[in-house]
Amino acid sequence: MVEEMQMDLRTLHRYGGDGDDDGHGDGEDEDDVLDLDHIELCSFMEQIKSAVQLVRAALQEKVMRMTTNTRGGEDDDGGGDEAFPSGSGHLKSVLESLDPQLKQCALCLAVFPSGKAIKKRLLIHWWIGEGIVRSAAAGKACFQDLLSRGLLQPAMLRPHCHTAHYCRVHPSVRDLLVAAARSFSYFAFDRDGEPTDECLPGTTRRVTLCRTRGSSSHGGEYVTVYNLSQRYVEMDEAWLGEQRGMGTLQLGRWQTSPEHHVEMVRPGGVLGAAAAAACRNLRYLSLRGIWLVESLPESIGDLRDLVVLDLRACHNLETLPASMASLGKLEYLDASECYLLDQMPHGVCKLHRLQVLKGFVVASAAGGKKIPPCRLADLAALPLLRKLSVSTGRQLPVAPDDELPRLHGCAALESLSVRWGAAAAHAGGGGRMDLSLLPRLAKLDLRRVPAEELQEVVHPARGGGLRKLCVRGGRLRAFGDDGTWDVVETLRVRFLERLDCEWRQLRSTFGKLRFVEKRRCP
Repeated sequence: MVEEMQMDLRTLHRYGGDGDDDGHGDGEDEDDVLDLDHIELCSFMEQIKSAVQLVRAALQEKVMRMTTNTRGGEDDDGGGDEAFPSGSGHLKSVLESLDPQLKQCALCLAVFPSGKAIKKRLLIHWWIGEGIVRSAAAGKACFQDLLSRGLLQPAMLRPHCHTAHYCRVHPSVRDLLVAAARSFSYFAFDRDGEPTDECLPGTTRRVTLCRTRGSSSHGGEYVTVYNLSQRYVEMDEAWLGEQRGMGTLQLGRWQTSPEHHVEMVRPGGVLGAAAAAACRNLRYLSLRGIWLVESLPESIGDLRDLVVLDLRACHNLETLPASMASLGKLEYLDASECYLLDQMPHGVCKLHRLQVLKGFVVASAAGGKKIPPCRLADLAALPLLRKLSVSTGRQLPVAPDDELPRLHGCAALESLSVRWGAAAAHAGGGGRMDLSLLPRLAKLDLRRVPAEELQEVVHPARGGGLRKLCVRGGRLRAFGDDGTWDVVETLRVRFLERLDCEWRQLRSTFGKLRFVEKRRCP
């Protein structure tokens, strides 16, 4: 029955794919939950299947226990372990079977509310910060293992992608994890099993920020400080100066919706010189979605072990310090949705371990600027760069003609997103990318395309590796001649009000097309 409901939902999506406009001419990004109504329904079907499996296992366990009691045998789980909730024998056995690494990954889930969507990437970054996993690839393997064991449920599944990018924790699983986390002193919880930041020094090495407003001045040293629900964050510089073993500092929001407001009480107090000098072991720093952070201090360069720096949606952020060039171990930098940024510091091209760079700003000519900006051509010095998102600055609606073609130097790119400025639809131009020079590129996302023909901005590569093409907003009318995009399997188009392409022509242009998503297009 669940499978039949899923088929009906997919059919509904195919014929009703226009959806509701959220008010933005170019659509929202991958994290926008408001644009995923039908996908959320599909996700609920998956949750129903997982819940049925859990209920079936619990019923089987109850039957076995009743049978054992009838025969006069010993109760296998009923009275021997008060740390775990009753009736959790099956889940408890699953948790106990985990190796130490996977068990630590699972215990991190105890602090999240049951049923809420959690971004996979944020979990992996947390695990990297604590040193539970050494790489993003290892984190993905652990995430998938937790899914396969039923400790996590997939959430917000997308029809065009079979990979789970979000997850949820079932209430019964969370009860078990809370009990286990208590027994291991992993976090502090109140009597109702909710995380609390009122913990005694020495009782746990992890602290959560849960109050509406408050200072981070907790006694003791911690490996993790995680903001669960605190809206107004105030950092105590002296306290941070004592956190020499801290690996994860998540001050921003973890929730997917921007409705969860987080504000820095004293923006200038984000890791001052003394705190940065003490927190040299910090591997994960997130200011995601925090308001009133206009800049980062030069002392950020002292975080020599930093692997992940998440600045996504810091809407007041205007500049990044030149000292970022000292972050030699940085692998992930996200400055997307920082709309006041108008350039990237030149030191970015010295981050030779960088694998993911989101929010790179194509700046105007260096004339008049005190510090020369980083150019796209400079990114050729990053041999491991596999994911890149590019946008034009506030004063530059369209990238210069000599900028986008220079992307060919990033030969390791697998995913590329280009977003032209708001005025691009009227400006035209912007250079042309040659995909034949990017042999490993598998996904291309274009937003606010300033051309009527797609080939005016992108030269396709016949027989290349491109499998996914997404175009959102802009002046686009046509994709190109027959067979132009002969290797693309997934096509997603949104908010293209001028698009003039019949289904027969689409099939001839995209010879291997397997999935099409159309929203707010003719």
